[in-house]
Amino acid sequence: MASLLRVVAVGCSGTLFSGAACAKLQSNRAVRSSGLRFFRTHQALGRCASPGVPYKQLTVGVPKEILQNERRVAISPAGVQALVKQGFNVIVESGAGEPSKFPDEHYSQAGAAIRDMKDVFGSDVVVKVRAPAFNPALGVHEVDMLKDASTLISFIYPAQNPELMDMLSQKKATVLAMDQVPRVTIAQGYDALSSMANIAGYKAVVLAANSFGRFFTGQITAAGKVPPAKVLIIGGGVAGLAAAGSARSMGAIVRGFDTRAAALEQFKSLGAEPLEVDIRESGEGQGGYAKVMSKEFIEAEMKLFAKQCQDVDIIISTALIPGGFLVTQKMLDMFKRPTDPPEYNYLYLLPAGVFVGGYGAALQAGYNIEQMMYLGSGLCCVGALAGLSNQKTARLGNALGMIGVVGGVAATLGALKPSPELLAQMSAAMAVGGTAGLTIAKRIQITDLPQLVAAFHSLVGLAAVLTCVAEYMVEYPHFATDPAANLTKIVAYLGTYIGGITFSGSLVAYGKLQGMLNSAPLMLPARHALNASLMAASVGGMIPYMLDPSYTTGLTCLGSVSALSAVMGVTLTAAIGGADMPVVITVLNSYSGWALCAEGFLLNNNLLTIVGALIGSSGAILSYIMCVAMNRSLANVILGGYGTSSTGTGKPMEITGTHTEVNVDQTVDMIKEAQNIIITPGYGLCAAKAQYPIAELVKMLTEAGKDVRFGIHPVAGRMPGQLNVLLAEAGVPYDIVLEMEEINEDFPETDLTLVIGANDTVNSAAQEDPNSIIAGMPVLEVWKSKQVVVMKRSLGVGYAAVDNPIFYKPNTAMLLGDAKKTCDALQARVREGLVQQ
Repeated sequence: MASLLRVVAVGCSGTLFSGAACAKLQSNRAVRSSGLRFFRTHQALGRCASPGVPYKQLTVGVPKEILQNERRVAISPAGVQALVKQGFNVIVESGAGEPSKFPDEHYSQAGAAIRDMKDVFGSDVVVKVRAPAFNPALGVHEVDMLKDASTLISFIYPAQNPELMDMLSQKKATVLAMDQVPRVTIAQGYDALSSMANIAGYKAVVLAANSFGRFFTGQITAAGKVPPAKVLIIGGGVAGLAAAGSARSMGAIVRGFDTRAAALEQFKSLGAEPLEVDIRESGEGQGGYAKVMSKEFIEAEMKLFAKQCQDVDIIISTALIPGGFLVTQKMLDMFKRPTDPPEYNYLYLLPAGVFVGGYGAALQAGYNIEQMMYLGSGLCCVGALAGLSNQKTARLGNALGMIGVVGGVAATLGALKPSPELLAQMSAAMAVGGTAGLTIAKRIQITDLPQLVAAFHSLVGLAAVLTCVAEYMVEYPHFATDPAANLTKIVAYLGTYIGGITFSGSLVAYGKLQGMLNSAPLMLPARHALNASLMAASVGGMIPYMLDPSYTTGLTCLGSVSALSAVMGVTLTAAIGGADMPVVITVLNSYSGWALCAEGFLLNNNLLTIVGALIGSSGAILSYIMCVAMNRSLANVILGGYGTSSTGTGKPMEITGTHTEVNVDQTVDMIKEAQNIIITPGYGLCAAKAQYPIAELVKMLTEAGKDVRFGIHPVAGRMPGQLNVLLAEAGVPYDIVLEMEEINEDFPETDLTLVIGANDTVNSAAQEDPNSIIAGMPVLEVWKSKQVVVMKRSLGVGYAAVDNPIFYKPNTAMLLGDAKKTCDALQARVREGLVQQ
């Protein structure tokens, strides 16, 4: 942006700024003004040449970008300095450069003034990275803050943003869309897209190197050699050439492909091997871009890429391929591990088709077998829970659950026999929900599953509230004659109450897990009295609700209990700290199940009742198991309690001594000497996403003949089974991942235990200090191993805020640092050692 304004400032002859006045000149004589520089506007080139506005009267504003995760800023302090030197007045919004590591002080030193957002958008010229958008914090669109007839320089993409263009037109703004600058030599100073593409190509190589399992450059030792990485770059534009140069400088073998002969020559000049297909067809298009190739050429491309996938380690695509997905499933299959079992997921369609198709045939024949379908779907859901209880059968459990849901939906539609109009509405709603769910599922990362579950629970709670209120409204005319009216009203009231708590409580849990809210417990004054009052008011509301048959009274009571339960969900969940979030997730899961059960009862849908009861009871059982694993009562957790049921009343013991630190090389030596190794991961491994290097490390150690296993605590991570899922996703065999009860007795015979990102779950104070707040909590007894290496960022405490005595035990060594970087280093050093052997 700064270079653009410098070009404009020096030339002062482009048709860029239309807000300045334009005066006709007589005799075509140039107007000169000594010592002043101007922006000039030409209504017709050579016909109008006004003196315009002096630079010193123009203000350039640099606002802060509001798009989430946008770290760029339109002008750097060096750019500000250049503009000030030309005579411009520059104002920068406070904090605009912070994400780019440019503090306000640097801008002030360069000659800019630091102002608020309103002043910046009121400038004569506003320069932005992202196009103006609605600011949710202020409740106003950024265009509305622009001064009339001002100039905006930004990435705009006008063809994709017609509404934005209309808004800017109403402001009579002059807009320079950086994305519309033609790719010609004279406009190179304006080509911001190319500069961004250059950075993108470099970053792609850096990210690939970070994820790659070994060195880019080859390694040669006396014992052998490690081959260099092989990188295929598709697309020889600015980004592709930047990627090729970066990968080549890091020592990789680089191959490049492009449809344009000139791009292949550029690949070759950078030391990359250019790849070509047998078909001769020019890919040169307009504006420096490649054109769409023929069908025959694309087929030849696919064959070339498929062959390359078998040989290369990394593929970087910088090419925009019109009309399709470049890497096929067949290509992806070539990257599979040899030990991965074959997948035949499509075969699940056979039983699902028979189940649903059979019901459709029966329906056409005049048979009403909805209850039988509900029973079959319910059994599928029971089978789903059974399958999900074991990692080996988890996929089968997922398939059974989906079959059960599909069968239940089909039976519900068959029972309702909706009109075509209603069916269209229901189908549209299901399509929207299915699309949203699929989109979220594709984007979510494994480490974010806890907050995803919490968010979904909130939807279940909201659905329960709406369903119960709606069913009351529908059934109200029949209450006078229905003998079961009182039971229906009670279920509707209880369903509304449970749904309200589930809805708001799940949102608070999501906020804490996502980092949007402070994970520390919110200890409101007299919170127990507040919760008791909310409970009493909710129970008391049932009295007029049941005694007064008035429709208005009924809806008022349901609305009141909805609000009261929503507030109670917030106060209950906010008082629970991050350490207890696993239990909160299971409790909310149980709540959502009972809310679903109430919906099924009201709607006379046996499947909803069965599934709700399954979810509610399984969630309650799992909550109990986890509370036992922490030696705490469920009431203690839910009410934000402190300490376990065994915690004494005395002062916790003081920890004395010093800790021992080791480096990666020393840890590798311990691993080499150990024959029996146990790895105990915690949430730190999840946060660092270190499961992949750990899985590779375990594979290498197992192949070297070492006995390596994992010990998982029931409350490790942020939800039950999170670490099991992470390890399975990384390819760790199921049979070496053991629960705490299965592995605790083996620690005394273990040569080495690696503790990765765990603290409270391996804290010996649970057994050694009767006054500790975690006294009596079952923990992984890692300190009984012959040698322990604890991998953490620091010696800090865990969620329970309790110092860990094992850090200071004589058989414990601390390997401090980021878990991901440490695990990557361990993996690389162990591989080097194995190669040398």
